[in-house]
Amino acid sequence: MSELKPRKSFKMPDIYIVLAVFILVMAALTYIIPAGMYERETVETAHGVKEFVVADSYHRVEQSPVSFMDLVTAVPDGLKRAASIVFLTFMVGGGMGLIKRAGLIDLGVHKLADGVGDKAIMIIPILMLLFSTLGAFIGVPELSLAYLPILLPLFYRLGYDGMTAMAVSLLGPCMGFTYGLTIPGSVGVGQQIAQLEMFSGSGFRALVLLIVVVVAVIYTMRYAMKVKANPHLSLSRDSDSVMRQKLAEMEPEGEINATRRQVLAGYACFIMFPVAIAAILINNLGFEAIGGLFLFIGLAAAAIAGKGPQQICDDLNASMRDMMVAALLCGVASAIAVVMDRGVITDTLVYYLEYVLRNTPPSLSAVGVFWTQSLFNFLVPGATALTVLTMPVLSPLASLLDIPQQVIVSANAWGGQLTDIFFPTSGFFVATLVLAKVEYAKWIRFYFPLMMVLGVISSIALVVQQSLGIGLGL
Repeated sequence: MSELKPRKSFKMPDIYIVLAVFILVMAALTYIIPAGMYERETVETAHGVKEFVVADSYHRVEQSPVSFMDLVTAVPDGLKRAASIVFLTFMVGGGMGLIKRAGLIDLGVHKLADGVGDKAIMIIPILMLLFSTLGAFIGVPELSLAYLPILLPLFYRLGYDGMTAMAVSLLGPCMGFTYGLTIPGSVGVGQQIAQLEMFSGSGFRALVLLIVVVVAVIYTMRYAMKVKANPHLSLSRDSDSVMRQKLAEMEPEGEINATRRQVLAGYACFIMFPVAIAAILINNLGFEAIGGLFLFIGLAAAAIAGKGPQQICDDLNASMRDMMVAALLCGVASAIAVVMDRGVITDTLVYYLEYVLRNTPPSLSAVGVFWTQSLFNFLVPGATALTVLTMPVLSPLASLLDIPQQVIVSANAWGGQLTDIFFPTSGFFVATLVLAKVEYAKWIRFYFPLMMVLGVISSIALVVQQSLGIGLGL
């Protein structure tokens, strides 16, 4: 009798392969979906000059299926398109790498882990509430790239897994960003298009934000406690062994005794990080300035900790090399949108969206906007890009369907960003996955149930806001 061969379990392809498949699918669709476009107008806004589509101006144009050379140059052009996020990834990674190689993260992790004692689980709600509060005002979910290098060794030391660190790093800032109060790209630009008072309706949005953050915290804590009780239930068990070994190789053996200069560098970081966050909030800084700030903090901390000029250069080079794949994937993800634009099908898909919503019952139209924006975020990732493309169409449509403009702004912001950490076309999300060595499919298993719950909460909130007129002018 021949022995039965063991069944091979399915292994998720590398994220490069996943993105390549999406690029090829979009290329094929440029041969199928009719080419078309809206007229556009340039408008001076409170957040700079923006180019908005003109409602009811859609028209068909000559079919423009992408060629072989369009595909060949899609990734380089994607890197140019996502240049700000690519450089942010390098700068933040370089700055945090310098702090790590100066021994400051290891020192802080040991001190914090010893300090929480048997109340380690409380780290999760404290950090997620802090990150979501910051995210609600300054946006920038890309700061997950800065949080993760600190949280990974911390949660490993506390007995949790890499998925828990990923969840706190991503869910905190992303919940704040999605349901935020003063987010320029989604709420600010959306309200300007809808001709509403800037950042009005914040009272109702703050209530929804509080609800979704509490739900996300409870969800993450339940998972973390389950994994700590039984490590075999960890979704990131395979990648954790690799990451633990890598971190162990970088961690000094024996008890960590900080030098006087490392202690001074630690205090300097505690001062510089809040100052940087305040500068981002007050001055509404862009990715380039944020990246520069984090790199400066890393350089200053390394110098204060006693690193010489050549050591700093060597550490910076090593830190940048660690970020290479994550930064490149941001450009590969953007290549999908490049292919769609070259095939002139992006506006056609917006036109189809408009058609579907026109035929949706008015009482459910806002919910329809929320879910269609959630799906459309796959094609046009990024709060500002999605808002300037779709809100000029949705705003007049809302008037025709008798939907309050404030409700449409909420539906656009919530739906457009909830899937930022679901679709692999989001550059910072893919970069964070790579840094944590967490498989895309494993993260989807973790996040999908929570995303559906948050989607239901958002839908109920939109129905309540529309039917009762809550938060339309606050």
